[in-house]
Amino acid sequence: MKQPRKKIQYGGVQFGREEKRAINAVLKRNWWGLAEEARYFERELANYVDTQYATITNSGSSAALIAMASLELPPGSEVIISATTFPTVFNAIIHNNLVPVVVDPDLATYNIDPDKIEKAIGPKTKAVWAVHVMGNVCQMPKIVKIASKHGLKVLEDNCEGFGSELNGRKIESYGDFSITSFHAAHIIAMGEGGGLFTKNTVLAKRAKMYRDWGNGSWANKGKGQKKKYFPSIPNDYTPSYIYEKIGYNLKPLELQAAMGRVQLRKIDIFKKIRQKNFAMLYEGLKKYETLLKFPISIPGADICWFAFPMTVNEGVKRETLTKFLESNNIETRSMLAGNITKHPAYKKSHYRISGTLKNADRIMHDSFFIGLHPGITKKDISYVLTAFSNFFKQY
Repeated sequence: MKQPRKKIQYGGVQFGREEKRAINAVLKRNWWGLAEEARYFERELANYVDTQYATITNSGSSAALIAMASLELPPGSEVIISATTFPTVFNAIIHNNLVPVVVDPDLATYNIDPDKIEKAIGPKTKAVWAVHVMGNVCQMPKIVKIASKHGLKVLEDNCEGFGSELNGRKIESYGDFSITSFHAAHIIAMGEGGGLFTKNTVLAKRAKMYRDWGNGSWANKGKGQKKKYFPSIPNDYTPSYIYEKIGYNLKPLELQAAMGRVQLRKIDIFKKIRQKNFAMLYEGLKKYETLLKFPISIPGADICWFAFPMTVNEGVKRETLTKFLESNNIETRSMLAGNITKHPAYKKSHYRISGTLKNADRIMHDSFFIGLHPGITKKDISYVLTAFSNFFKQY
């Protein structure tokens, strides 16, 4: 089997002349901090996902941290989250002195199971994170209904599926907060970057404050914006140097915002290619359904797939398969954290497990994904399918 000219990576930026022109225009202005490109990009993002507000950050992980901080939940409050998550989303709960309540994911979708959410709710529960794994959307109407019934806030992690929809709505429009990532491997890219979305004015103002050192959200507004008065601060103090929150500095660069604007205009093209590549991989691999388990999507989902996930069935060893693929220049990755509670970072962390985590353990030991980004051609997919065929000849 002849190897491809280059490695078939799990992710990759489609970067062209338009992005270079946008970045160069910012460089010519010699201005690095967020300015007009960022303001335009945030407005365009909010319009795209149908939320009133968008805040760009230096990563999806930072967006998760800001979202969790902006809720300003009482210390010790519980936040429900699937065991199959990205660690920095889990970390955002811990860093805000909150307690993760870990539930088992649904093995068919890799996502949080709404029924397990309801069973995990306790007197201290205040919020739930819905992580859209690989872009495969969670059952948001059901999750929102449960959250509303119990007075919980809903946060969405859509770092891997920007552009996904459910029942004709952009998936980011369901939660109180939703986040995405503009990392180089994800759907649209700023190199590194992230986005935070909400329809709530108070939460949007808090998000900006936590992102921008903790200074007042009013500090850099336009003419007519009244300055807040604080008795302990001199009246002539520079407004942007008055700090109302214990915040961070989690901003990207203006040139990244310029690149992001160009990428956003290509989102529909990227989505179609990803969906087409997913369909070709599924069609070519479904003959191995007794050996491999493929993801199931819920009715009404229109998914912008990040990657092609799968789980090996009994009789197939994941390590043997992934080593074979890697030896043939096909990049593979494990499924996020698998079971987050098994990682050494959390040996001394305080969290609560609701029920068993059997599915998460299965995902940790048996699941992985391969790429389907727009840089992967039909010829590349044919090569990948041939590699699987060669591997499974022994079965």
